[in-house]
Amino acid sequence: MGRRRQVSDREISVAAREVFLDRGPKAPVAMVAKKLGVSTATLFQRTGSKQQLMLMAFRPDGAPLTELDRGVLPGMPVREQLGHVLLEINEYLGAVIAASVTLRAACIEANLPEPTPYQLRDRLAAWLEQAAAIKLLALGDARTTADILIGAIESRHIHSYMQQQHLTSQQHRDYIRAMLDVVFPAR
Repeated sequence: MGRRRQVSDREISVAAREVFLDRGPKAPVAMVAKKLGVSTATLFQRTGSKQQLMLMAFRPDGAPLTELDRGVLPGMPVREQLGHVLLEINEYLGAVIAASVTLRAACIEANLPEPTPYQLRDRLAAWLEQAAAIKLLALGDARTTADILIGAIESRHIHSYMQQQHLTSQQHRDYIRAMLDVVFPAR
């Protein structure tokens, strides 16, 4: 008899996330097990239930929003910095939205991870206010601007999820660059 394949919690999370995003919340646990090369029974021993597996799959890996937390750097072009901040926010919100929609479709109640989208708006508004205070950015209302930027990112993720359309990293970068051109036109 062969030795059972050892898989980490991270491997289980990644495989389950891929299966449930691709096939929906009704995908059988056997598909996740097959992807991992383990038996369904082994997977249930590790996770307890399909609901626990789904919660594990969509638990965020943390909120690496280092660009936003770093604040505005005076020696670097502000549009470039804001582009990096928005790319991080884009990646984070993409994961949060996909998780929320999939878990709700499975009738699984789960709190949004922190920072929540509302907390992100506050943090981005503070970043924008900092950039405006040191005269790197002309800004009317930081809170409304943050809401517009984050709202556009959220709606794009929701639409791509609903249409089952995968957007590439390049498409996200191009969109954020175009969005910045609209919100902050060159003078």
